Amino acid sequence: MKKNIHKLSIRLLKEDLNPEDGLRDGIALEVWPNVEGGKIALGTMGGGDPKWSNFLDLSKEQKSKVKNLTSFGLVFVPVSGRWFAVSFGMGHVKLDPSKFVQDFGLKVVLNAVDPKQLKSADVRTPDENTLQRRSQTSRGSDQTAFSIDVERDIVRGLAGTPKDETFAVRVAGTDSLSMDRKMDVGDLAQACADAYAMYAKIDYQNDFKWIDQIKHEREKEIIEKLEDALISAIDAVVKGATVDNLFLAFPIIYDPEKTASILYKGFRSNLFYPDLNFFSYLDAMKKRSKTEYTRHDFETHTVHEVDDQGKDCGGRWKISDCLVFEVELDGKTYVLSAGRWYRIDDDLAKDVQDFFDKAPRVTLPAAQAGENEEICNARLKKDELDYLCLDRKLITPTGASSTIEVCDFLTKDKRLVHVKDKTSSSRLSHLFSQGTVSGRVLVLDGPARDKIKERVKQVEGETGQTGFMGVIPDASTKFQASDFTVVFAVLSVGDKPKLPFFSLVTFRQAVRDLSVPGFNYAFAWIEKPVAEPKKKEKSKSEGADEDDGNESNETTA
Repeated sequence: MKKNIHKLSIRLLKEDLNPEDGLRDGIALEVWPNVEGGKIALGTMGGGDPKWSNFLDLSKEQKSKVKNLTSFGLVFVPVSGRWFAVSFGMGHVKLDPSKFVQDFGLKVVLNAVDPKQLKSADVRTPDENTLQRRSQTSRGSDQTAFSIDVERDIVRGLAGTPKDETFAVRVAGTDSLSMDRKMDVGDLAQACADAYAMYAKIDYQNDFKWIDQIKHEREKEIIEKLEDALISAIDAVVKGATVDNLFLAFPIIYDPEKTASILYKGFRSNLFYPDLNFFSYLDAMKKRSKTEYTRHDFETHTVHEVDDQGKDCGGRWKISDCLVFEVELDGKTYVLSAGRWYRIDDDLAKDVQDFFDKAPRVTLPAAQAGENEEICNARLKKDELDYLCLDRKLITPTGASSTIEVCDFLTKDKRLVHVKDKTSSSRLSHLFSQGTVSGRVLVLDGPARDKIKERVKQVEGETGQTGFMGVIPDASTKFQASDFTVVFAVLSVGDKPKLPFFSLVTFRQAVRDLSVPGFNYAFAWIEKPVAEPKKKEKSKSEGADEDDGNESNETTA
């Protein structure tokens, strides 16, 4: 009898768990004799009226014809001492995801797929603003077609054609495995056994070894340990210890020109700050005489954008979504970014840190407390420095629809200095991107260089500075990238400034891009003192000690 192709969706239950452990409440299993030892659950979901039936003002009789009904099926198959859940219809929604092995399907696909026959990739780029994308090709391609950055991207799902057609004719995988396979019901146990054997292989390391460099950590037990380590680290700082692996950063792409201040809530703080950083958060807690930091604080404290009177005027976020933390646990390196934990390969973590530590350094004047890059740049250009400030002096490259800034400062010894405040790595990513885009335009776009020279002439006229017109060659002169040094400068508070892991990765990639045409590069820390907070003004309708809803969390001065 000819076997047809059937689509299976398979999940692997964690060790020492039984089928009943993997189900959500209210689902009952019964013995299924079609597979030895198998169990099955069947049912329907829904039954209500679709929302559009009200919009159409359907009668009761008409509504009875369009009831929402969805069927589900779940089969649990025992193979090799493990349980596999095979779902049909909406069966997957009746499973508890935390009870199943993470990345099971992805690992099966990595081992099974022909590396030159990939069809789809789901990729996440972790940062303060995590980017997620799905790339698909019209025909089988290798991994280069999906523009995967092996040092930054996390592959959450892959689809393609297997090397062995007897295994499946198509596979796709995340936590679950989707496979199209010629079979009948009697082959179900064998299909699960074959998937498990493929999962156990390490063939993927031949073509996809980089996949293990950064992994999204989703094991509940490990996350709880990591959160405990984070809370203990903050508690130690509150009690007077010094650490250099704690940061605060906006979990969104943030406009650096915004004038909003920062207010920390959840412990009756009435002080607001010009910057979001860990030092201001710590200061706010100390001003309220907090002497310890608990899980309750971690779960209830929030960050608010406020105006000059301390009133909400923008975004608000949980403090847990803004914290950036790097820690070792059980010999592994983990990074918290935008509320998610990531496990970093030890060699990768060491490589990017070593690269940054060996980068050439330059010294730039210190910033003043409370300054962002715009204010700092405006003040520096007034000082007696041999810098020409091109901050906000935008030009439009040839054929482009958007403008760019060639640099924040231009020097006579051909340094292109780009400046950003280390409030978040999304800003830092913009800093490194600005440097690479500017470099590419300078090398490739002669007419754009003429526009830059016009800006230089304009600024010289405004400031009375001279000697900068000859730094950038015009369109008729060859641009020699090796004559120039791109300087990435970061404003940072604290005695031992550090860049978050993902910013280190972006820095290295930017340097590599700039090295192709021959640019030199350097890095500079711009020291910035911690800003003094302002006291939030209370209206008459507000009490002197307005409660944020967490009064029991406060230790009163």
